[in-house]
Amino acid sequence: MKKKVADRTMVFEEADVFTAQKYLRNLASGRSPLDGEDLAEDHLLRDPALVSAMNLAADLLEAWMDNGGFNRVEPDRTRPFEISDTDRSKIEISEEAVGIMTIANRISKVLPYDMKTVRYGQISAWLQYIGALEWEEEAGKKRRVSTAVGEQLGIRNVSRRAADGTTYRKNVYDANAQRFILDNLEGIMSYSSQAKVKEAAEKVEASQSKEDASKKAKPPKKDPASSEEA
Repeated sequence: MKKKVADRTMVFEEADVFTAQKYLRNLASGRSPLDGEDLAEDHLLRDPALVSAMNLAADLLEAWMDNGGFNRVEPDRTRPFEISDTDRSKIEISEEAVGIMTIANRISKVLPYDMKTVRYGQISAWLQYIGALEWEEEAGKKRRVSTAVGEQLGIRNVSRRAADGTTYRKNVYDANAQRFILDNLEGIMSYSSQAKVKEAAEKVEASQSKEDASKKAKPPKKDPASSEEA
């Protein structure tokens, strides 16, 4: 989930989103998000329609936290990606396992403000390409989870508790997995570029096929001259 602001992409800090989700869950439960006190029975925010809307918004934020990235508003990044060994060594690697958006955030911080950075989606797609992640569908939700290869690299799928007490699953990356990603940044960006070219070519091919099929479906135009002769 992304938002454009003056031609810039806006994404958010993880802590801000957790706070927003907690507030929404409290309000939907009929409690003040500030002091936890119960709202009056006739309070506007206890209207069933508003409660449903707040629960939906909280669910969307939770889904975003499972799949999204968290940064602040960024400037346009137009310079091609490249990274020196010196800058690579500046990227934080923590002993604590972290999410993919945290890794992407750390990479972005060491790059020049106008240079293309490595996005969390590009990292996840590349990890899926090498067999470390795979799609899993459960209860109508589709998400990437760690495979046996991913577990060997240090990627684990763990259970986390949301503000409303419910649990959800997410991938976390230990120090070895973080280092593996940083060692392969060029490969990740190269794969991403190739995937974009392939996607564009497939769209052109699909459009051409659709146009050809439309032409075949139309009956040939009759020649007025031949009709008169007949």
